[in-house]
Amino acid sequence: MTYVDTHRFTGAFVANKLDRLAGMIVEQGNELLHDAGIAIPSRAVSLLLLVGEHGKLSAADIAVTLGQPHQLLTQRIDALVDLGVVERRGAPADGRRRILALTAKGDAYYAKLQIILSEAATAIDGLFEEIECNLSIFAMKAMHALGRASILD
Repeated sequence: MTYVDTHRFTGAFVANKLDRLAGMIVEQGNELLHDAGIAIPSRAVSLLLLVGEHGKLSAADIAVTLGQPHQLLTQRIDALVDLGVVERRGAPADGRRRILALTAKGDAYYAKLQIILSEAATAIDGLFEEIECNLSIFAMKAMHALGRASILD
């Protein structure tokens, strides 16, 4: 427990709690990937999964599809390129446009991810049962509600 967990204004610190929860999940996800021999950060898994499922995509396509800032995605892409998991290629129709594709190493990681993500989803479902709350559903509801009306309204 931290100071804000028991403070009388604890509800105002929901972002702090969710950030700490996300940090725990990321840390455990990194360990899971490491144990499986997948040498990428857990925050790049969705990017690898997307390219593996949809083939050649541009950084802009990925940013829009994942709903993440282009600059953040570019950093994650650079990391995966440096790790030899994805490669940049010129688009056949437009040589100026760069598309991403999995390398042989990326294909191997993608295949392992299918198993790991299935196991992780089962574990997370067990967590949701234990706490009697599907955090994914409630997170989406909260984001939609805040998109409609700010907490300042």
